[in-house]
Amino acid sequence: MKPKLIPYYNDLRFDYRQYWQTREYENQAEKIALKRLLELIPKSQRGRIIDIGAGFGRLTSIYAPLFKNCLLIEPSAKLLKEAENFCQPYSHLSFQRSFVEKLPAEDNSFDVALMIRVAHHLQDLEKMIVEVKRILKPNGYFILEFANKTHFKNRLEAIFHFNWRFFADHTPESLKTKRLSNPFFNYHPNQIKTLLLSHDFQIVKSLSVSNFRNSWMKKLMPLKLLLWLENIRQGISLHQNLHLGPSIFVLACLANRQT
Repeated sequence: MKPKLIPYYNDLRFDYRQYWQTREYENQAEKIALKRLLELIPKSQRGRIIDIGAGFGRLTSIYAPLFKNCLLIEPSAKLLKEAENFCQPYSHLSFQRSFVEKLPAEDNSFDVALMIRVAHHLQDLEKMIVEVKRILKPNGYFILEFANKTHFKNRLEAIFHFNWRFFADHTPESLKTKRLSNPFFNYHPNQIKTLLLSHDFQIVKSLSVSNFRNSWMKKLMPLKLLLWLENIRQGISLHQNLHLGPSIFVLACLANRQT
């Protein structure tokens, strides 16, 4: 059975905008990461960007001012309508309902592809990567976010339970959440790296994100202080195996293909 993109969008009880109203630290942490990675993309390649699984357009304020043309892809008709209203300040955005398995774009048509908060709903990431590769121009860029299987809490629990196999197991971790009946997939960074490299992507930069996502820290520490620490942590270059945050952002460049 073909995996669905963002399955919980079909649940009318779920309010995605309200979800983010209670997660301002995570929201701002992801915007910091996205801005940092976009700065690494040459200005000559800031023509067309596609935001896959754009939701209500949460991240448009970060990328829209940098690109001449932006296409927001979203499988939920409800969220797509919200995105059109939310993004009214920008006249160079277009919106289309679609799924990541079959993007409504011609081959070699985008300079940059962006996919945030989508991968953890997909069981088959390779299909997604093949499709993103198809629509990107030679030397195009792909910014991918995924839920990190090897985050700090998981590593600590593995050590506590003497589960040494955890550190060698690169397969995804399938979770059931209290909010959703659908699985939620945490991915091993090495699996993501292998998939990207096998499809002609080169890793330019990877960032550990939402590094201080802890309920007690968010209660005890002011938001500004948490974001200051987050910005510092993201700016520290460490080996990918030391990315302990619950979320990882990857900037990858597609190798120039022979025609």
